[in-house]
Amino acid sequence: MTSNELNAVRRAARAVARAARAGDADSRAARFAHLQSVLDEVREQRGDHPVLWELEADFTSDPAIAAGLYKRAEKAATEAGLPTLSIRLSLARLLLKELGCPREARTALLACSQELRDATEKQSATWEEILGACEQHLDTPIP
Repeated sequence: MTSNELNAVRRAARAVARAARAGDADSRAARFAHLQSVLDEVREQRGDHPVLWELEADFTSDPAIAAGLYKRAEKAATEAGLPTLSIRLSLARLLLKELGCPREARTALLACSQELRDATEKQSATWEEILGACEQHLDTPIP
């Protein structure tokens, strides 16, 4: 990305975050639509980069749609030979906490376990925390 494109993406993302923090749903929706258009413009110029899908997923309020975007980012990263750890951590957290799918969340985590050797301490701790929660949910009998 050029610095102008990167700055446009950052400004649009910050605007969504500000509107969300202010609790202004209408403004957040409008800012999110603008972010999506900025991301679409960058995709047209630079191609289907996983970070663009991941960023859109990060700001998507519908968990099912966000999961689809994370999966799209995961696929694009895998095809390009790029790391998937941050994408899969976000996907696993969403699958577990928002969509109630601990088995799918565990699968996402296990798929990126080889990347943990290059992970930050925070990423490793998050991976372990989510995996532990998945295991706990899977060990709990369903009534």
